[in-house]
Amino acid sequence: MQGLPTTPLTPPPPGLTLAHPSTPWKVVRSMLGFVFLVLIIVQVSFVSIFAGILDSDFDGDLGPSNPFYALFGTVCLIPCVAGFAFLRRPRLTHVIRGTESIEGRTFNMIAPYTAIQSLQPIHVDHHLVRDSTPLEMPPGKYLWWLFFGGVTISTACMLPLFIVGLNLFTGLLFGFIAIPAFVIGFSTPVFAWWSTLNAYFGLPTTRRLAEWMLIAGMVSAAPAVVINSFVSPILLSGIGIDTLDPMGIGYGMILFLSAPIGEELCKALAILALARFIDSPRRGFQIGFTVGLGFALLENSMYVLSAFFAGEDSALLFPITSLVRGIGSIPAHGLWTGISGYAIGSYLSTRYTPPAHPGYQVTSERTETITNEWMLLSSSGEVMKQSSTEFSEPIRVPRWLCSSKENAFPLPKKPMYGIALAMLFHSFWNGSSWLISIVFVDAHVLLYLFFVLGWTVFLIGGLWLMTRKILPTALS
Repeated sequence: MQGLPTTPLTPPPPGLTLAHPSTPWKVVRSMLGFVFLVLIIVQVSFVSIFAGILDSDFDGDLGPSNPFYALFGTVCLIPCVAGFAFLRRPRLTHVIRGTESIEGRTFNMIAPYTAIQSLQPIHVDHHLVRDSTPLEMPPGKYLWWLFFGGVTISTACMLPLFIVGLNLFTGLLFGFIAIPAFVIGFSTPVFAWWSTLNAYFGLPTTRRLAEWMLIAGMVSAAPAVVINSFVSPILLSGIGIDTLDPMGIGYGMILFLSAPIGEELCKALAILALARFIDSPRRGFQIGFTVGLGFALLENSMYVLSAFFAGEDSALLFPITSLVRGIGSIPAHGLWTGISGYAIGSYLSTRYTPPAHPGYQVTSERTETITNEWMLLSSSGEVMKQSSTEFSEPIRVPRWLCSSKENAFPLPKKPMYGIALAMLFHSFWNGSSWLISIVFVDAHVLLYLFFVLGWTVFLIGGLWLMTRKILPTALS
């Protein structure tokens, strides 16, 4: 083989089509791994580091410091960040093409230790192509069936613990069902909303970009936790306001001031980190909504996990927490951040040249030729999706989810106004829920549950009506 010329790498030709096997559940498995990794980074590493620096006794006051907490958090952070960087390393596909040619060779060198041998003379080209595997999600109805069925079965398995108390049988049954119940309870509604967004938005999106959207939302929870757990309590404590009493005004200020302001700012920064992919207000809303889902994915894991530490009451607290957050808080986070993303997208689309990353173009709004096309193949080899035809048809969103354009609400087109509106909605959701719980805290437990759950149903209904009015604007 010595002395043979090596075929150099060349750019891929226009119109090159790549086929990918259909793997709709792969992105779900991938994101589940990331959420546990980011959960360790946020809840173990970041909390330990900032507790060791600012408030090691977690009393809401500045000090004392504990260097061992900070050291422990740093030691945990290093392997997690290394693992994160390894899993998100750039993905390239090496494409080798051979074409019969009388001027070709039967033996072609494409690398110092790699060769292609053929019976007929061929001309060989090879290229490195960006991984443009399209985002493919399981159908939303399957994810919703998994969510409601999993919560129902898990609750039924926990009921013996609630009815007869802790014994060997109920303890083993609870331990057996706890892990799958936790995974289903906190994750499947997020993926169900994500699947719905992907189905109705009509934007061709690569799987890698979609994963970055969700991961950006997860990562944005790290500074939000620091703001809500350390910065805001210390500032309020410094002016004499206690934040530890759930009935006190300081605790409420964390909910209706610190959380909306800090979290929406952090999520807006996550959207800006993906600004190079935003070429329209619709794309901005899509990225914002997905960032909100990523934030909710991490936040939801903490809320659902806390339900399992309620002892015998877990049988009641787990389904209530899972259902309320699955159909209420999760889409609320997505909608609020989607409003910010729409405003940021409106601003960026008038300020910058639209991006030209292969696989990210909005085909319905552009006439340029897509350089790298793709198609999805089923297990039998049939073409399921193709980039040149997948988004050519008009978007048809069901009427229960989207009103007519005549009844749509306009959305702000300036980032400052969009983020402020997201903060306002977030503040009303948190503050009104906390206020209802304060007003009826001394009432009978059944009356308390009636008003608290009734107000939650009212908020979810209002969220649904708002979503119907906002989506026509976001999709236009």
